[in-house]
Amino acid sequence: MTMYYDPFVPCHHSGDHEAMIRLGPAQFIAPFMPDEARILFDSGIEQLGWRGSGDIEPGGSQFNVFDMAYGMFLAREFGDEQLYAKIAGYTETHNEPVWNETTGEFHWRFGLDEPNPRGQLNAAAAMAEANSLKGWSNLFATENLKKFVDPTIHGVDFPTICLSQASFDTERRTLVAASDAGLPARAGQPTTFRVCSVPSGACSVEIDGAPSSDWRAVDGEMEISTTVGEHSFVIRFER
Repeated sequence: MTMYYDPFVPCHHSGDHEAMIRLGPAQFIAPFMPDEARILFDSGIEQLGWRGSGDIEPGGSQFNVFDMAYGMFLAREFGDEQLYAKIAGYTETHNEPVWNETTGEFHWRFGLDEPNPRGQLNAAAAMAEANSLKGWSNLFATENLKKFVDPTIHGVDFPTICLSQASFDTERRTLVAASDAGLPARAGQPTTFRVCSVPSGACSVEIDGAPSSDWRAVDGEMEISTTVGEHSFVIRFER
């Protein structure tokens, strides 16, 4: 594997000493060249020695966290659940997953003992947690252009509160959403969000399973009132 090639020197800078130089490109090409991506993935995991019954033993490289994150990501992508579980077991024990009770946020510390979480490392770890079988490839293989004209939630008071779910069912003409607990210091305080691309006609709102009138029309959109905390929302649009 080439880390980079400079044709003017010329210089072929080899990356064969790092498994990440295989795992990283494997992610990039997986949606378009899955067979070649699988070769790179298997080669990188073989170089790390993570197959079989042995334990995960990261080396001294700066790529340790990335090796694990991309290994988990690609294991999920290619359906290798045994390898995924093996790496995930190590990360749960060694990467220090924590909830920040002040901000209500989750992150990994990675044993660094630093006041702020590392952005790149946490992004890679979160990416690994979020993937599923062909989840990455399907983003490119299956177009979903209707999402640009379907009812969409915006105007959420982030980071005071976040959405843990938001999806629109075209056949049922129903928008379903859920909020997380939000910032502990702001729990129970009023907040709003909006829904744009609202179809013409009547609509109804349910909050936490009960009919609600805590919404109003604003500039052709819906503004829904709620409080900071875990809630479910079901918005139905009549045909």
